This record gives sequence, structure tokens and C-alpha cells, in this order.
Amino acid sequence: MTSGKRRLGSRAESAAGKKREAAEKHAELVELGKRIRYLRKEILGYHRQSDFADRLGVTRGAVGNWEIGVGMKRDHLITIAKEFNISWLWLAEGKGSPIAKPSIDAKLELLPPEEYETLYEHFQAMIDNRLRALGRKVNGGDEDSGPPEVETGDYSKRRKPK
Repeated sequence: MTSGKRRLGSRAESAAGKKREAAEKHAELVELGKRIRYLRKEILGYHRQSDFADRLGVTRGAVGNWEIGVGMKRDHLITIAKEFNISWLWLAEGKGSPIAKPSIDAKLELLPPEEYETLYEHFQAMIDNRLRALGRKVNGGDEDSGPPEVETGDYSKRRKPK
């Protein structure tokens, strides 16, 4: 094989790699556009692009372009996430839940301390009910003895708290 053929082969491979990368990037942008459209229509209830655009201070055409995967900038994603309290990770990458969830601790701090005991009782009942729904046995226990012991069964892949 001559060096000319080798160069041609590597150029062709390089061009194919670039085309593949461009196609993957385009597919990511199209998916981002689908998330923006889903957010606008299904989550926020803006059926018209112009209403969504007005809220963000952009044109209707900009929103239309975003929804087909064109012209989206990081600043726009930040604005959308902040304006509508949407999860940045969901919006940018499609991971997790779309609705940003404020921490429970932050909300608890808003309540007067005398409410804590009532909430503790409600949380405990909800946790026990959820464990029963998952098929786990809740072994009694009184208030002062600590958390009830729970049979773990086949639930070794439990999510860790954040």
C-alpha cells in the first residue's frame, strides 16, 4: 500500500468520525429541544411559544429554534432553569426529575419548633406505610427506643439520601 492510499484512508476515517460526532451532537440538541417543548407544554402549560418567550424575554422564533435543537446557549438554559425552578441536570442532560426539589431541611427551618413533634409522627407513619407497601416487615418499637427494625429482603440497592 502506498503512502497516498494510507493518507486517503486516514482522511476518510477522520471525516467519518467527524460526521459521527456531528450527528451525535445534533441528536443531543434535538433531545434538548424535546425537553424544552415538554417543559413548556406539559409541565408549565404554555401552549403558545410566544407566551413562554415573553416570560423569558426572548422572541417566539428563538423558542421555536430551541425546540428543534437550534440556537440554544448555556445562558438560555440557566435562565429557563432559574425562572421556572427547573432542575438544571434534567434540562441540560435529561437526567433526574424536571422539577427542582427544595431540601426538606430548608422548609423545616421555616416552621416553628413546636411543629416538629407533629411532623415527626406524620413522617414516621408515612415511612412505615411505604415500607409495608414495599413488602418489608416493620417490627414495632416505641417512640424512645429509636427507629423500628426493618427486614431488608431483596432491597440491597437502596438509594442513598442526597
